[in-house]
Amino acid sequence: MSNSELPFVKLQQELQKAMSTIEASSGFTVPQHRTVESTEFPMAQSLLARCEEIVKKNKVQSKPALRVLQHFACSGGTLVSKCFAALPNVYLLSEAHPTSRLHMGEGKAKFLPSDIASQARYANIPHCDELANTLFKNSIIETANHTERLGGHLLIREHTHSDYCVGQGVSSQPSVVELLDSEFTILRLATIRDPIDAFHSLSENKWFHFEPYTFEEYCQRFLKFINPIDDENIIRYEDFVAAPMEQMQIMSRILALPFDESFIDTFSLFRVSGDSGRSGTKIEPRPRKTISDAFKKEIEESESYNVIATKFGYNSKGVEND
Repeated sequence: MSNSELPFVKLQQELQKAMSTIEASSGFTVPQHRTVESTEFPMAQSLLARCEEIVKKNKVQSKPALRVLQHFACSGGTLVSKCFAALPNVYLLSEAHPTSRLHMGEGKAKFLPSDIASQARYANIPHCDELANTLFKNSIIETANHTERLGGHLLIREHTHSDYCVGQGVSSQPSVVELLDSEFTILRLATIRDPIDAFHSLSENKWFHFEPYTFEEYCQRFLKFINPIDDENIIRYEDFVAAPMEQMQIMSRILALPFDESFIDTFSLFRVSGDSGRSGTKIEPRPRKTISDAFKKEIEESESYNVIATKFGYNSKGVEND
């Protein structure tokens, strides 16, 4: 064999390897072709490139599904999360986030024996956010694989508040969705509530985690949150409490989860973090809490709220109690 034929032979070997990879990863058989002559070297290169494209495409399509639930604090997310946790073979990780520090508080270190990321922060290990992202990603991969082997469906309730409502601006760190996108096909669902009610409850809980703490600033952050999410993947909390059975079916389809009507009878039995709102065993609309004159003025002057109200059918004036 001449030296000039060696690259061609190597290409033939690579071509055969690519075809075998396609067969192994996709389940279909690549049609056998006649032996490619050395004079057809450019055509063989083109075919090899096409095989590589098919392999890459199939690798993307074969990523396992991961469900992510997103919502702002005080927007009814805990109730929705309990309902999902009550579905058959659904396992909920509540308020998960790779780099949030809100749970650590201030002053004395908390007892967090299995939380390695927080332990690393207490230890002042350098580049803790980078470490936390890696630990979180690996933990989710292992948990998802474990759950799938048991025949279950993993659902992550993201702590969206940490990304959009903490500090002087929106977080520049990757969100849960961005962090896991390379490993999973992300199925995402966002639930929203009229910002008037959500912001009012946020204030009552004294969760003043962002600056400046104004209703307009809150609405601007809300718009940044919903901007990358497809409209069909956004469900209003108000619609859910008005027709929980119907809306739960819709949300289950969005996340490709098994639906069962029994959730309506068992949701209140599940323990979920972030349970700061009004409790109860019945899902139904509740009257709006009394709004101060000062807050009414903020609502009337908020341009961002008008955008939200128009898009999602909320009361654009928003100053009357329901």
